[in-house]
Amino acid sequence: MKNPYALGFWCALVALVLLSATYFYGIMLAHQIDKALAFLDSAVALIAVMSIAVVAWASVQNQRIKKRQLEQGKTLVLIWDTKVALRRVETVFDRYFWGSYWQPGRTFQEVMGELTGTPLEKSLDTLKKQCVALDRQVADDGRHWLNNARELADVATAMARERYQLDVCDPRAEVTGGAVINRDFEVLVYTWTARLKSFDHQLDEIEVQYS
Repeated sequence: MKNPYALGFWCALVALVLLSATYFYGIMLAHQIDKALAFLDSAVALIAVMSIAVVAWASVQNQRIKKRQLEQGKTLVLIWDTKVALRRVETVFDRYFWGSYWQPGRTFQEVMGELTGTPLEKSLDTLKKQCVALDRQVADDGRHWLNNARELADVATAMARERYQLDVCDPRAEVTGGAVINRDFEVLVYTWTARLKSFDHQLDEIEVQYS
């Protein structure tokens, strides 16, 4: 029902009609007061039953609305927390690949492109945990948001390998070989940017849906 007051309006209208009918019927039966009183009692009983039914219905609807609002608020908090985690990943990613953090041969794990123990890995793990919570709350297929986070992690791992190859590549190597590596890295950068924007856009859409 689009108008929550429609039922109350019609109940009040019916009650008014019944009371008016009782009044005029009582006047018509002025010499039969017992019948008029019996009719009045029946009308009052009917109005009382209708009032109880309306109050019960309104109470149930109110409980449903409160429950829905609580779930909606919980979902919005999870969405906002996921957005914060995603922004953290984006910031750490920029520092890791374009800032001063990256150094060729820094650790064996970085050489292998595993990102183990790096701030980027930790921020991606935080994002995954947040996505698991969001999936439990809203996703129909169970792992939609977690899959988004895993895709970002896969691209970051691949970029770490390519970045290391670029940094340790012998400058005397053939131009063709270097061009292939550069082109592969550019594709990964584009893929990362596209998936990051898609992830952010999906979060914006679901935020509007639950707002």
